Amino acid sequence: MQDKEIVISIVIICTLLIIILIGFIAVILLLYQKKQNLFNIKLEGIKANYDKELLKTQLEIQEYTFQYISREIHDNIGQFISLAKLHLNTLEIKENAPATQRVDDAVELLTRALDELRDLSRSLSSEIISNGGLTKAIEQLVAQLQKLSIVEVAYEIRGDYQFLDEQKEIFILRILQEAINNVIRHSRATHISILLTYENNNLILTIRDDGIGFNTILIRDQKNTSGLSNMKKRANMINAVFHIESTIQSGTEITIVVPY
Repeated sequence: MQDKEIVISIVIICTLLIIILIGFIAVILLLYQKKQNLFNIKLEGIKANYDKELLKTQLEIQEYTFQYISREIHDNIGQFISLAKLHLNTLEIKENAPATQRVDDAVELLTRALDELRDLSRSLSSEIISNGGLTKAIEQLVAQLQKLSIVEVAYEIRGDYQFLDEQKEIFILRILQEAINNVIRHSRATHISILLTYENNNLILTIRDDGIGFNTILIRDQKNTSGLSNMKKRANMINAVFHIESTIQSGTEITIVVPY
């Protein structure tokens, strides 16, 4: 009888030891999993910060490149064209009507080329943001579009203008330029509407067109969507909400909401 009790006691003790061991292993696994989760969260944070800093650096390099090209156009190419015009204007062609007409035509072409280059230089430069703010920059962009006569452009401001951080305003301008570039290249639109609204501590930029539209789900899965991707990346860099809606044959609307 005693032997039986001893065996039962041993079995109970062994069972308790196994239960304790299992519990101990479970606690160790839970702690390990918790640490692993914390490590993964920290790793994702490091990766996100790295990606954000990398993107910021890429955009800064791109902006520097824009400024460099703008200066080169203004300081060098523009001067060469101006000198070419000056030389043509000072030519003395006696009693040769066809030659005179050709010179006049060449001067006219050079004048138009110089105007186009100056517009390009201004669109690449962010100095207008520093000097006049976002609204002036958009007004200049709209004036350039109207001069090209490619599409009709309507521009409206609602609310009281608020100066944002200069870098934010530059990014907003670049998003708008990218959006308009996409409209001109792909949408076959005849009208673009640009609305800038200041309300509830937010700047809201809305760009609408009456073009052919597209399937936003299909376009999202395609690789050749760098314009749309660039807009989203810039919006993320300034903590802005980026939203796009498009309907086939009914046009596209892009909305960017930027907190002050």
